[in-house]
Amino acid sequence: MAILGMGAIGHVVARALEGRAELVRVDRTKSPLREGETAVEAVVVATKTPGTEWAANVAAKILGPGGVALTIQNGLGNYEIIADHVGHDRAAVGVIYVGAQLEGGTLRATGPGRIEIGPPENPTARTWLDELGSLLRAGGMDVKVVDDPWPSVWRKLVTNAAVNPLTALTRKTNADLLADPAAALVADVLAREVARVASAHGVALTEDEAVEQWRSMAALTGNNRSSMLQDVEAGRHTEVEAINGAVYRHGAKRGVRAPLNQAVTLLVGALAPG
Repeated sequence: MAILGMGAIGHVVARALEGRAELVRVDRTKSPLREGETAVEAVVVATKTPGTEWAANVAAKILGPGGVALTIQNGLGNYEIIADHVGHDRAAVGVIYVGAQLEGGTLRATGPGRIEIGPPENPTARTWLDELGSLLRAGGMDVKVVDDPWPSVWRKLVTNAAVNPLTALTRKTNADLLADPAAALVADVLAREVARVASAHGVALTEDEAVEQWRSMAALTGNNRSSMLQDVEAGRHTEVEAINGAVYRHGAKRGVRAPLNQAVTLLVGALAPG
């Protein structure tokens, strides 16, 4: 099994699989497979969204013919890129809920994490996804396989869209954002826009459910510094285009306005390194 992207989330997954599966850890500084090395049967894509194209290319090279490529990345658009490279019948999409940060090579996480994943179409690939899920459970993760993963993706998108850009702009922890009445009100509006866009795409999600979603997750991960805040502080490019930008673009396709998501996309984008 392989993990593509050894940031904080990659380390969370590796910790759960450690000692339970033969792992190939891949980042941009390591060659994924040596000549003649056996292909892997499951790939977990854990890169930030700017690295999706790279990860998809690597997955296509190292994945066995009956293997599965699972993305647990933030935002929208990652699954389609990976599926285009490995085949839609072998691609799977899911979400992970965990607050994590790498500090000097040391992983700090809010817990083992919770994952919701949808199975691929290929029966053999589905078997490997089930095996991956069993190994992650043995490593302490809460893993749920659902027939339709897209409601899970949109619910996770609510939290990311409401919390990440505002914590990045205000330099607040999740708890501090929740405790700030004005900032929390802005987050509510971001969440409501996501709900309206999700509904237009056939995912049943009310505006009140979206507000409750981001507020409950922010409370659970109160001391966490969002990944977008970490990226801004480190001078890295963020995932704002795949999160808030995607909400705005998907809304525009269905005639649903999401002006606040568009605004924070521009504001966070202005913080990107030149």
